[in-house]
Amino acid sequence: MERKKSFLIILILIVSAHVYLFAQLKVEEPKTIVAPKPSSSAAIKLNNVVIKKQEVKPKPKKVEKVVVKKKPIIKKKLPKTKSKNIVKEVKKKVKKKKIVKKKIEKKVEKPVEKPVKKPEPKKVFEKEQVPQEVSQKAQKSEKINPKVLKAVENEYLLKLKRLIDKNKKYPKAAKRLNQTGKVYLSFTIGKNGEIKNVRISKNSIYSRLNKAAIEILTKIKKFEPIPKELNKNSWDITVPVAYQIVRS
Repeated sequence: MERKKSFLIILILIVSAHVYLFAQLKVEEPKTIVAPKPSSSAAIKLNNVVIKKQEVKPKPKKVEKVVVKKKPIIKKKLPKTKSKNIVKEVKKKVKKKKIVKKKIEKKVEKPVEKPVKKPEPKKVFEKEQVPQEVSQKAQKSEKINPKVLKAVENEYLLKLKRLIDKNKKYPKAAKRLNQTGKVYLSFTIGKNGEIKNVRISKNSIYSRLNKAAIEILTKIKKFEPIPKELNKNSWDITVPVAYQIVRS
């Protein structure tokens, strides 16, 4: 690469020197000199005599060659590495270890004797516990006066009837058409007071009144829990819902 660069620089310098010399040279055109007319006595007519001057060619200037000195490339001698010795040393260091196979002794597991569980004696009082609880409940119910139970039952049903009457709405269309009647609603109350299985046990002749009666219980959804004194998990109840127009 360096040789190519130096060669190009020399060529450029030579070309530029030649261009400069040619620019300075002026090529003179030939001049024609017309001699004056000679007298009649002159024997020789010098008409049409053209004297040409000799062209003086300028001496070409010597072009000094530009010599570009090339810097000598110094090759550095790299120190020789003792590769053979290193390999030998590594080979010496690496020693193959002998693999000694150890004999694996199989351990014979001794059979473990499982302890035999002795059958536990069944507790007799567990069987006797259930009838005792039932008898306790029966004793409690026997202790409560039947008249008191009836009073608790009636009070619960009365509260339920008042709640139904409070949420009862007379359909406007039925009232305008003077439609009256009584709808008997049957349903089940759970222990927690949840109302479910709502149905009409005896309907009215007017569908508007039947629909309005069912909407009462679907709106209420839940009532008070069944009193503990009654000892009931659920209770099937039927309530009449009357639709009558009171005129003053």
